[in-house]
Amino acid sequence: MSGTASPAMPRGKARRRDARRGERHPEPVGGVLAELLDRMGIRERVERSATAARWERVVGPHIARVTKVGGIKGGTVFIEVAGAAWMTELNMMRRKLLGRLNRDRTRGRIERIVFVQSGEPSPTATRPGRTEKGRG
Repeated sequence: MSGTASPAMPRGKARRRDARRGERHPEPVGGVLAELLDRMGIRERVERSATAARWERVVGPHIARVTKVGGIKGGTVFIEVAGAAWMTELNMMRRKLLGRLNRDRTRGRIERIVFVQSGEPSPTATRPGRTEKGRG
């Protein structure tokens, strides 16, 4: 040590009192995360990406067996479909599905659904309106 006195560090009660002056109250993680995503300018993209996780719940298990989210770009979601008959059926349901996807959303809304035929047929892909048992 060089012999010069270093400034005294607060100890005990004085230190705790100083820490409390700048103390902030805990905030819910969701609020903090939303604020961070806003500052980064990616909140819309993150909200839209939740579409993939919601797809099966939105369309139900019957349609989910023959579709999957292929990707999301901007406000467009690309849905891979197993079979031409299903493509036709889902194209007729497009508005209804879009409404369901956007229900209860103010941010990250999906503006468009594009159905593309999947390169691989699903083993459970029956034609729309047919049952899996028998000849329907």
